[in-house]
Amino acid sequence: MDTMAIEETAPTAPRLVVRPAPSLRGPAGDGADGTQGSVVKMTPRQGTPPDGQTGPQGALPAQGGATVLDPAAPERALVAEMSRRIAQGALEVLSGVRSVQQLSRWLDTRCFSALTTRARLHAAACQAESRHASQPGLAGNVSLLHHQPIVHSTHCSAIAPGVYETSVVVADKSRFRAIAMRFEETHGAWKVTALQIG
Repeated sequence: MDTMAIEETAPTAPRLVVRPAPSLRGPAGDGADGTQGSVVKMTPRQGTPPDGQTGPQGALPAQGGATVLDPAAPERALVAEMSRRIAQGALEVLSGVRSVQQLSRWLDTRCFSALTTRARLHAAACQAESRHASQPGLAGNVSLLHHQPIVHSTHCSAIAPGVYETSVVVADKSRFRAIAMRFEETHGAWKVTALQIG
């Protein structure tokens, strides 16, 4: 049996280009301590979009057309997506459409018990309200079974390594609501350690 060696070609990595940073102090270009700064710029691979268009995930535009890579961008995107889904799920719990048990995986025990209590109180208030509204002689027997909350915006900021705080704006049945959360990473899993629903 003959075996042939197949030549492997490594993917082309972008080249690093180092240029001196523009001087803020004059033509000498040296800082106060005698050091000279530099700017590192990744040259784009073939097929990447030109400057001014959407680039790779984690790439942020900088002055002078250079691209600054943000190593926390994928983590921030994950936390932002989790906060979108948890905020939507929390409002569904309050409206009685979703069981609070479905969010237990992402909430710590304190947030879980607080959401359970609030959902119970909200359900009791809605039941009392519907009893008053269902009195004989009232018109308008048509009601909406379920209104899906719509997430309008999500803002995520890193507080410390493994700790993020997010705010989510959600359109509920008749109003916009703000939800604030604090995410902490423990043993490789993200948990909501603080939840505030406005």
